[in-house]
Amino acid sequence: MKKIRKGMYILGLAGAVALGAFLGGNTGLVGSVNPGSADDPLVTRSYVHQAVQRALQDLPAGGGGSGSVAFAPVHVSADHVILGGEGSVIILRSGVATAHVPGADGIVNTSLGVDMFNGDHIIANHYLIIPRNDGRGVHAVTDAWFLVQGDFQIVALP
Repeated sequence: MKKIRKGMYILGLAGAVALGAFLGGNTGLVGSVNPGSADDPLVTRSYVHQAVQRALQDLPAGGGGSGSVAFAPVHVSADHVILGGEGSVIILRSGVATAHVPGADGIVNTSLGVDMFNGDHIIANHYLIIPRNDGRGVHAVTDAWFLVQGDFQIVALP
């Protein structure tokens, strides 16, 4: 009986020493990171607030047509096209419109999960993304209102 107790005691003591050596001696774990350093995974609320403010300052500013992050309401007269810049978002709010796609590639309709091609009917309140600044946009068949985010220009059809 004494041998078993003595063996358990030695095994427990060896385990405690090994655990202490692992936690205290390994440079990649406890005690090796200086608080506030780049390696410290914990941050304060004020640090996060400052980082967000710096990021917001780097965002483009301005109104519709200038790369704004806000949506701008835009009126487009009949037989005019609203051409979107790369990454622009166009949402038809009222009126009748079709896709204006001069090439083989389409406009992304994320509401349906499909590409829209030249002449396709645009459904109101669907989220359309213009992939590249290459002349793609939306043709207003009648006077129409859009919400636009990002760069755009309005041109008359010839």
